[in-house]
Amino acid sequence: TYFNPDVRLSVSYTLNENSSVKAGFNTSHQYIHKVSNTVIMSPTDTWILSNEKIKPQGGYQISGGYYFQTGDKTYELSAEVYYKGMSNYLTYRAGSQLVMNNSIENDVAPAKGRAFGLELQLKKLYGKFNGWISYTYSRTQLQQKGNNGIMAINDGKWFSADYDTPHSLKVAANYKFTHRYSISVNADYSTGRPFTAPIGTFYDETQDQVVALYSDRNNYRMPDYFRVDMSMNIEPGHKLTRKTRSWFSLGVYNLFGRKNAYSIYSEGGYGNIKTYKLSIFGAPIPFVSYNIKF
Repeated sequence: TYFNPDVRLSVSYTLNENSSVKAGFNTSHQYIHKVSNTVIMSPTDTWILSNEKIKPQGGYQISGGYYFQTGDKTYELSAEVYYKGMSNYLTYRAGSQLVMNNSIENDVAPAKGRAFGLELQLKKLYGKFNGWISYTYSRTQLQQKGNNGIMAINDGKWFSADYDTPHSLKVAANYKFTHRYSISVNADYSTGRPFTAPIGTFYDETQDQVVALYSDRNNYRMPDYFRVDMSMNIEPGHKLTRKTRSWFSLGVYNLFGRKNAYSIYSEGGYGNIKTYKLSIFGAPIPFVSYNIKF
């Protein structure tokens, strides 16, 4: 049985009518753990409950930000920084088998983690043209030094977590031609996620065969992610007395048909190992939707 109280603290200070600063601190604990392994073609997440061998995950986060709004409240600007420390973050040992493993607690190891970053956002709230743009620089890293017979990962050095994407840029723009017709464009760019790649082969005497030699954990990155979506919005009518509002949306998901890598996997053996990229929705996908707002 585990018992861990969590703390939440926040403070805000108004500098003037248009700007303010905020800061916060919190602690958190989690009693269910997700362990991901991207070696297989489609990444499979394994969920594990805390028990006598696996302690709950713990963390704390410190954040601070500056917020500004113009006098006419048309534009909003925000800038935030944060740092998060983590303990007992569960990761898998080198060469472990996570799928259909009845004793998975013997193939995972606790690690400590850290996450830090900067978030910038600019919004235009009103007018025919409105939307927002945001940029985030963030890092999420883990360290596992090894103990109790567990071999250290990457010689005990800090390495990128599976979801570490340093740069992320998002844009959402809307333009209203009339009360009934408008167009929306969303763009999403981010650094490719890290992965572990085979860098050679060697002869394993215990298995009497040639097997893959892998790089350090998450030492390579997938290609950068980029996607643009576009839609045309049509409202059947625009009466102020109506209690509901409805509109049609006609658009295209992944407008440029970019084949973004969802995962990277390797196949083969005996010195003939090939690596592939798996893409999902790697072509433009048209869509039609009908929306009702109460």
